[in-house]
Amino acid sequence: MHVLQINNHHRVVGGSDNVYLNTGSLLEDAGHEVSYFAARSEFDDPCEDSNFFCNGLDTKKAGPRDALRFLHNPAAQKALEKMLSLQSEIEIAHLHIYYGRLTPAILSPLKKYHLPVVQTLHEYKTVCPAYTMERRGNLCDLCITGTSLNCIKHRCKEGSIAKSTLIWMEHNISKALGSIRCIDRFVCVSDFQRGILIKAGLPEHKLRTLHNFINTEALMPAKIQSKQDYLLYIGRIETLKGLRTLLAAAEETGSELKIAGNGSWAPELAKRVSKLRNVEYLGFVSGEPLKQLVQRARAVVVPSEWYETFGLTAAEAKAVGTPVIASRIGGLTEVVRDGIDGILFEPGNTLELATAIDSLRHRDTFRMGVEGMKDVAKRFSPQTHMAGLLSIYNEATDASGR
Repeated sequence: MHVLQINNHHRVVGGSDNVYLNTGSLLEDAGHEVSYFAARSEFDDPCEDSNFFCNGLDTKKAGPRDALRFLHNPAAQKALEKMLSLQSEIEIAHLHIYYGRLTPAILSPLKKYHLPVVQTLHEYKTVCPAYTMERRGNLCDLCITGTSLNCIKHRCKEGSIAKSTLIWMEHNISKALGSIRCIDRFVCVSDFQRGILIKAGLPEHKLRTLHNFINTEALMPAKIQSKQDYLLYIGRIETLKGLRTLLAAAEETGSELKIAGNGSWAPELAKRVSKLRNVEYLGFVSGEPLKQLVQRARAVVVPSEWYETFGLTAAEAKAVGTPVIASRIGGLTEVVRDGIDGILFEPGNTLELATAIDSLRHRDTFRMGVEGMKDVAKRFSPQTHMAGLLSIYNEATDASGR
């Protein structure tokens, strides 16, 4: 099968970009042909298809004059049409995140060339204009149970009515241009996410759950490393990730805590950590140093207070034999098995998190690590994912009538 992978970036900017690139590699390793289409950047990973890439809006530097290109990028439409006219062997398109840079302008060429279309949903953008289902630090489902106009009413984008109106327009123009109608199958990364989308009115027959996969060959050690006496948080430094609760629990228990990552709340985090002797903020860490941090941690803590679509950090920690303490929220409950390979606690509940941390000292963490590795190998392996993905591709092909 020849698959066209489409994404805003052909480099790693966020977790969804990792999935896009890793999915392409997974398909290639299994003997499938893969082409790529993205918005061009000077930092792109090497790619034979980069000559087809289009210019895309840099949303972090965009001004009022860029609003139209944020809604519809004609350069993306033209570039993709050219690519499809020259690569007639492409059999199916697999979309990831495309709004803002490529925009729904890419949907028209895909349908013009009668390609089946699959999209992996990495967040809640199809049903929430602000994509997080969170407002001012609290969970919010007003656009799910009511109208998307709530986005403007409550100024969900940075408290700005102008920015909130723009993302509301993008949300609704995307739907008008076919962001739901033109997709033959949506890949939901958890049953929880799928349930939200069904509640919001997306066609149930188009939704399939397929958990993200872990590169087990690269991550899984030959044996579990001996643990050191510290807890570890890795990920974005944002308040909705539950970092206030985590810091309070660390102060309550006196447990050694290391925090790695970057984000908008990092300056405030650094200020608070400076007052805590048992907490260390490492900044951004990646590669082998990060892997060693995870392998040697007594547990990885994922204290999220928003509806995580999956829980990749938790799954990767399990893959190296490290137990996970995680919020009982969103897709995390499908990754972490309470009492088996981790401990779940009520999100935002400092006392419950502190109790979970203390209880680790009385649990067989080695056995929890072993159970976690076995579960990842069974449910989140590349082989399991590939079988599910090809099944969804076949469904999409049948549904498209190609």
